[in-house]
Amino acid sequence: MGIIRQQTIKGTVVSYFGAILGLINTGILFPRFLDPDQIGLILWLGAITTVAAQFSSLGFNSVTGRLFPYFRNENRNHNGYLFILFWVGIVGFLISLTFYFLLHPLAVSLYAEASPLYLNYLVYLIPLVFFTLFFSLFDGYNRVMYDAVSGTIFQDIVFKVLNMSIIFLFWLKVIDFSQFVFFYVLAYCSPAVFLFILLWWRGQISFASNLKFVTPELRKSITSVSLFGILNGLSDKLANQIDRIMIVSYIGLGANGIYGIMAYFGVFVSMPARSLRKISSTVLAETWKKNDLKSIAKIYSQSGLHQFMLGSLLFIGIWVNVDNVLEIVTEKFIEGKYVIFFIGLGNVIQMLSGVSGVVIQTSPYYKMQTLFMGAYGLLVITTNLIMIPLWGINGAAVASLFSTFVFNLSKYLFLLKKYKFQPFNFKYLLVILIALLAYFSGYLLPKMNWYVVDIIVRSTLVGGIYVLLTFFLKISDDFNGFVKEKLGVK
Repeated sequence: MGIIRQQTIKGTVVSYFGAILGLINTGILFPRFLDPDQIGLILWLGAITTVAAQFSSLGFNSVTGRLFPYFRNENRNHNGYLFILFWVGIVGFLISLTFYFLLHPLAVSLYAEASPLYLNYLVYLIPLVFFTLFFSLFDGYNRVMYDAVSGTIFQDIVFKVLNMSIIFLFWLKVIDFSQFVFFYVLAYCSPAVFLFILLWWRGQISFASNLKFVTPELRKSITSVSLFGILNGLSDKLANQIDRIMIVSYIGLGANGIYGIMAYFGVFVSMPARSLRKISSTVLAETWKKNDLKSIAKIYSQSGLHQFMLGSLLFIGIWVNVDNVLEIVTEKFIEGKYVIFFIGLGNVIQMLSGVSGVVIQTSPYYKMQTLFMGAYGLLVITTNLIMIPLWGINGAAVASLFSTFVFNLSKYLFLLKKYKFQPFNFKYLLVILIALLAYFSGYLLPKMNWYVVDIIVRSTLVGGIYVLLTFFLKISDDFNGFVKEKLGVK
């Protein structure tokens, strides 16, 4: 757990610093300086880019995570793995480019009436997909070099600082909205460039080929993992982005702007899980190679408890301040209040499951993760089709919560049946009890006039009670040891 703990702590710090920047950009500046339609356009571009880039990777992020240990050899440039990775990316991008031109007329007919603004910016999908694709591939490669942090820095901090600068230029009327989108696209593409430069500087970029190393048996494994990785990754991205795409087609860009802003506060809960999943995939792949089930069970169990502890604290911290959030984003976003609740609760459930998906994906039963992800994607689409017409953007949030619960329950039951992995114990119930006590202590606190002071006082009360009860009830030995170390107590 040493590498996982170290990289997770670093990644979490970086993620939350990036989250603060994101909160300023998405939660404060966007609602004040951009119209909902304009926000909806930016979020729609991001959603389509994410799905298309995932498809274009042809499942090779799964190949990197699962099979790179067999290529690893620094003295031989990892047996030409980067050469394979690069050309897979090129082929995947060309396939996506073909689909772009084939589907362009259909997209125009679908969105021309409800969201005509977006038609002016479709061409930006080409560079967005290209650079997002290669950032994803290089970030996966960087992670197996045991660096799960640098990519997060470029994506969560560098991009958001650039984005903040662009927002201010727009606010000062130095640039108009068309120029804003152009510079936003440049900023969005920049993490891929920075990550490539970093890998080059470290001497970890080599496009020398060694195709002889790829034996027929290894080629068969690569093909199999890649095919299932396409389905797995595409289902994952669709499940996470389809709500934004469907809201635009059903209701329009404005509704998508409101949904995206409010959902951001719910997604804030899951920030620590991102770093954990990134580094744990590398460690678990190595551990499965050794068939060390005891270590895998420990990683699975501890990841769930610690993520649930942190996720619960963040969720109650956000929800107890929901009225303050509405003051931050302005009244025009008030209809998205319960989007925060349902999306946030769904992310708590996701964190409760720890790294269950990574455990399955790196196991001999990795094909089951594809089955789960495919079912998850279909469930998200189906529930959105039913609930968006009924309840609008709140329906999309409920659909996400329901689908997330079913998805994570399925993974838990599978690991319990196949490997007898049982991560849950009475400590999880104590975490729920602590969270409820801390939440109601903050809920009963009288509202203060200025929302900034109210956030500080209310959050300090809730966080203080939560942390103290967690420590004295000894929920986590790792947490107590960390606190004692920082306090100099033995």
